[in-house]
Amino acid sequence: MKYEPLKRYLESLFQTAETRLSFAEIERVLGFPLPRSAYDHQAWWSNTRAGHSHAAAWLDAGWKTGGLDIAARQVSFIKADDLLGGVAEERVPFQRLDVAAIVLPTDALSPRALSMIDHHVRQHGGDRASACQAILDQLAKDRLTAMFEWFQKASKPLDVDIAELIREDREEREARYD
Repeated sequence: MKYEPLKRYLESLFQTAETRLSFAEIERVLGFPLPRSAYDHQAWWSNTRAGHSHAAAWLDAGWKTGGLDIAARQVSFIKADDLLGGVAEERVPFQRLDVAAIVLPTDALSPRALSMIDHHVRQHGGDRASACQAILDQLAKDRLTAMFEWFQKASKPLDVDIAELIREDREEREARYD
């Protein structure tokens, strides 16, 4: 999909409920210029999925356009949590089929875990679900970083002369073919 980079970018903003982007920022994310109609017509920014792959990108990411300033070349995207199982502007029901859910009752969490989640919500906005996602993603990233650092420390540095290995290999091959 042509507008997939925009979809992925908006999906990465799980810690915020609203973002304002300039057209230039969107073009940087996409890697190509927006069409002229994006600069001239408010309708290009509508949340209408049918026939608009650009709108499908932000709708599929769980966002909708909320404010447009064509003169300033800026648009606001608002997290559209209600899109899951909701209706698009043209009143056609849709669901995101690529979403898998993990359901965990809050009483299964320790008070300390709930406190951490609620603290994240207060700091970054959103809801408990987005906070859980952000916290788990950060923990996974931290663990990967720690594993990488451990591997670097645990691995013995190579004290082999690469040029010498190549020379030996070349001599060995030449000896076989002589």
